[in-house]
Amino acid sequence: MKDYYKILGLTREDSPDSIKQRFKELAFENHPDVSEHKNANEIFIEIYEAYHILSYPDKRINYDLLYDKYINNVKTQIPNEEFIKTDIRNDSNSARESAQQKVKVKYKDFIKDLDCFFTVDRKADGIPFYFNMHKSTGIYGGVGPMGSIKSKVVSIPIPRSKKALMFHRIGSLIKVTFFVFAFIALRLDLFQNQMWLSKILISIGIILFGGLITQLTYHFNKTKSKFFHANKYSLVKKYKNNGYKRGFSPMISTTPIGFIVFLLRLIF
Repeated sequence: MKDYYKILGLTREDSPDSIKQRFKELAFENHPDVSEHKNANEIFIEIYEAYHILSYPDKRINYDLLYDKYINNVKTQIPNEEFIKTDIRNDSNSARESAQQKVKVKYKDFIKDLDCFFTVDRKADGIPFYFNMHKSTGIYGGVGPMGSIKSKVVSIPIPRSKKALMFHRIGSLIKVTFFVFAFIALRLDLFQNQMWLSKILISIGIILFGGLITQLTYHFNKTKSKFFHANKYSLVKKYKNNGYKRGFSPMISTTPIGFIVFLLRLIF
């Protein structure tokens, strides 16, 4: 009998939410489209099979009866034991067949079966939002200005629905519109009676007002902001805890370029 809890790195006490979160982590790390492990196919299939059984309350209840008897060696009688064994076996085989199809697709297509992170009660049927992260691993080519920073880079696809994608694009359009208006106002000197510092502050205020309208648009349409919420995604938090920083290059976290990129993210 397979120990599905061990496969997922969980225990009997873990909640359904923990099972779902753990599956997301393991699926991202072991899907053949993104994993370099030579046995990625079989590892992913095992993970998918375990999740398929443990994520359904009725299947998990029946599996737990067998788990106690055959894994924990609890001496107990299970009513209709043979029927439960057959049912679990059939569900497991069905899950493996489904997983064998999913290992053949791109990871960005695979996560369309998951829930959208940015909206409630929506499947991730839109284009994922990619959260780039990096981790410095040392210096090569010498020290000082002669050296370069080595880093590992990961691009985490965050599941997103078509609704979230639409409002994220609307939000970007609103922010860009206000940014362009502020730039034109400053360029054409529309605030002629103001000092330069006041003109700059007014332009910044216009940009911030565009950001406020964007956030209100998200709020009233029950959509989370990419800028404020993407870093709360479970996989992103896991990589953060492992020393990864946002961005696709150490240049973003170690030079003033990072501030410019931060402003661009704020707008787009």
